[in-house]
Amino acid sequence: MKKFMLVLSALAGFYTLLSGQTGKLFSTDNELSNSLINSLYQDNRNYVWIATEDGLNKFDGVKFTVYRNIKSDSSSLKNDFVHTLYEDTRGRFWVGCVNSLMLFDRQKDNFQEVKIYDKGQLLVPDVTSITELQSGEVWITISGNGIVSIVNYQLKT
Repeated sequence: MKKFMLVLSALAGFYTLLSGQTGKLFSTDNELSNSLINSLYQDNRNYVWIATEDGLNKFDGVKFTVYRNIKSDSSSLKNDFVHTLYEDTRGRFWVGCVNSLMLFDRQKDNFQEVKIYDKGQLLVPDVTSITELQSGEVWITISGNGIVSIVNYQLKT
């Protein structure tokens, strides 16, 4: 019986090798900004967003666009270490970084920082997750601080 199970196991492994998945490996060679991936998200426009520890990558099905912090540009990511991504029911695309919460402005192809205050004091949020309640409130978890509820936030024009 042991020999039969061993042969069956070997055949199953061989079959897996022959019929394994097909596809393409995207790597840091020419596509991704970093191989340390924190989050993967497909938005309602079918872009695939990849949050890494060295920038935010957007894949349109053909090519990648990489967004990073540019020190002299306040409309770039505030930090290259991106934790989490979320698109709410209003189509706003939220980006949670180590020291900021950002909204992606699709019209301008850039970012706006969402400043978070607690008792009048500006927080430096390490955003770890984002979700939306049925009420439309967006909840943000901030490492070491708790949860922040955001209601009716609008991109600045």
